[in-house]
Amino acid sequence: MSENHPKVSIGIPFYNSDKYLAAAIKSVLNQSYENWSLVLLDDGSTDDSLKIAKDYEQADPRITAISDGQNRGLPARLNELTRLSDGVFYARMDADDIMHPNRIENQIKHLVENPSIDVVGSGLISIDNNNDIIGIRKGVGKKTYTLKDITGGGWCVHPTVTGKTEWFKKHPYDEALKRAQDYDLWIRTVESSAFARLEYPYLYYREASTPTLSKVIKANKYSILIYWKNFSTLGIFRSVKLTFLSILKPIIYLVFEILGKTSKLIERRSVPLDDEGLKFHQNIINQIVHSNN
Repeated sequence: MSENHPKVSIGIPFYNSDKYLAAAIKSVLNQSYENWSLVLLDDGSTDDSLKIAKDYEQADPRITAISDGQNRGLPARLNELTRLSDGVFYARMDADDIMHPNRIENQIKHLVENPSIDVVGSGLISIDNNNDIIGIRKGVGKKTYTLKDITGGGWCVHPTVTGKTEWFKKHPYDEALKRAQDYDLWIRTVESSAFARLEYPYLYYREASTPTLSKVIKANKYSILIYWKNFSTLGIFRSVKLTFLSILKPIIYLVFEILGKTSKLIERRSVPLDDEGLKFHQNIINQIVHSNN
């Protein structure tokens, strides 16, 4: 392939994802960009996920399914996927999401045309468990991002990113962080790296359910751990401010729970698409889910 069409390694870690994994794989097979390899990495699934992965491995030589029977957790598997990547670029994806058919083509185009960029994310459209669109995530694409953008939530959602494989190999995830390991990675690296974000929604991101209070508390506990782990980068004022906000979030959630309005916490992340956009993107999702790949 030419320099404008370098090989891309796509990594999908999965654990008990048999309900959605086939659709995720189909969305890779339906990419307009064809110079890719896909690694499906099992984390000790007990459902039919591994069988689905193996079936697709047999059907397409670009797909490899790997399982060691262990449950090691997401950050360990993310680092393993990076080590297994043999492409010039590496693309992240989760097992329950769906790629837009032009995601890889346009992210690689951006990286090739802007060689100083290390990682590029994108916008996204939220979908529910029935593959129906909830809305489009708020956010504006930018050429470069700062530490303030990262800590302010202005960067992007983890499974939308594609970047230089060597960058990911140089900057592994902290395997001690069972949650928010991507957030830690961005904070640790943003000042020595170049991040960009395409505004267009190139990922259909599954908002599985409204988080429970215990999950909210756990997520913010890890956020606080990350702030103080990166104290030298963030500084005292920002670390204290972000810690306070992380303590406040579970309290806000509890108020919504008492009022019976917790579903609003997911809805407020997104805005509705206009009728034309809704029809267009829902049609893409339906075509991928029901394709014969």
